[in-house]
Amino acid sequence: MAPITAHSERAWILVGMAERCATQGFEATTADDVCAAAGVPRDSFDRLFADKDGCLAATVESAVEQARAAVADAVSPQRPWAANLRDGATALLGFLAGRPALAHVLLIEAPVAGGRAAAVAESGRAELLGPLERGREHATDEIPASAARGALSGAEGIVVRRVLAGEADTLAGIAPDVVYMLAVPFLGIGEAQRLAAGATRRRHLRAVA
Repeated sequence: MAPITAHSERAWILVGMAERCATQGFEATTADDVCAAAGVPRDSFDRLFADKDGCLAATVESAVEQARAAVADAVSPQRPWAANLRDGATALLGFLAGRPALAHVLLIEAPVAGGRAAAVAESGRAELLGPLERGREHATDEIPASAARGALSGAEGIVVRRVLAGEADTLAGIAPDVVYMLAVPFLGIGEAQRLAAGATRRRHLRAVA
């Protein structure tokens, strides 16, 4: 796991929440558990958060912001849609692979926790739909309006299975599969395969850089 640095008690508490959720689940996690993992006193938690639900929501917000930044660094409005799809998906999977605890919080704990945490996680997921739906503009055939949502759900399914299996740190390795699943409704089998092969090459280049 890539080291997570925190420059304040609040940031350390968010790290502690993510780590405890990943190991024992949100329901079983207490504020004291989070403080123990974060190495901060309980009064710091009580000063910064109303309760553990608020702490989870803040953890999810931080994770979404970091994921958004990782994707933004990998894409550009001046580049073709397909290239942005490939590089954005690869960057997002790489981000999650380097932070397995955050991947677990975003994909497993937050959606079922309810409240603001679930709303923020769903909002982050919805952000992925807009760029994906623009693939209809590049398709050679008429594409159903539901194509993007279906492609995203399918790709999300294989990602979630990896996380549930405790293999979030391997997510970067499935970038070609995810890119193919996202691209094939819009580009067809041949172009989607070529795009996925590009994801493999780019992941290798980053690994050896």
